[in-house]
Amino acid sequence: MKKYIFFAFFGVILYSCCSPRSGESIPLLSSNFRGYIGSAPEYFILNCGYENKILGTKFGNPDSVYVINDRLTISPGNMVSLYVEGINTMDADFYLHVPYGDGVRFYFRAPGKDFEKFPKLIFEYTVRGSKVFEDKKLLANVDSVKLDNNKQSRIFIQNEGEIVHVIVGVDTVFQGRTKLPLSEFIYVEPINSKVVIDDVYFYQLVEKSYIY
Repeated sequence: MKKYIFFAFFGVILYSCCSPRSGESIPLLSSNFRGYIGSAPEYFILNCGYENKILGTKFGNPDSVYVINDRLTISPGNMVSLYVEGINTMDADFYLHVPYGDGVRFYFRAPGKDFEKFPKLIFEYTVRGSKVFEDKKLLANVDSVKLDNNKQSRIFIQNEGEIVHVIVGVDTVFQGRTKLPLSEFIYVEPINSKVVIDDVYFYQLVEKSYIY
């Protein structure tokens, strides 16, 4: 009997680590966002077995965003935010695929609250090419770096002080500076598509030291 109670308790702990929890209400986020706005978003955790656990929030219909063994699936009309507490100087490393649809949009250097009120960097990775915006200002337009619905993509979003890198595979989409402040949060939003994030890791970037 004691052994049964122990395993039941362990199962509850594991479920609470890797499964959704309820929270408070949220606003409509962007002009592309067409999801159902319920009374409560749901929260989840990725990479439970690692030191840098990624905390996530679902925006939209919580039944259309789900996590199975650290694989995150986001259906059309929904959005998630991802962050590791205390890490804003980072390299965010995504392995994802978009089995159908136009592509995926990332918002970074974005606020954790009052999403619509503050400027942010936006990376659009689509079947037509890649674009990076600083709010509404176009910073980069790379037609040659295109999403292939039949292949997995590896995407790096790197923030280090004023420096920003956006890389797809071995191709640099943008490398430059921004005055927008660092943020822990990256938002992921399908563009008329379903997005499957197979793996994602946020790495703390160590401040460079120089020898003179």
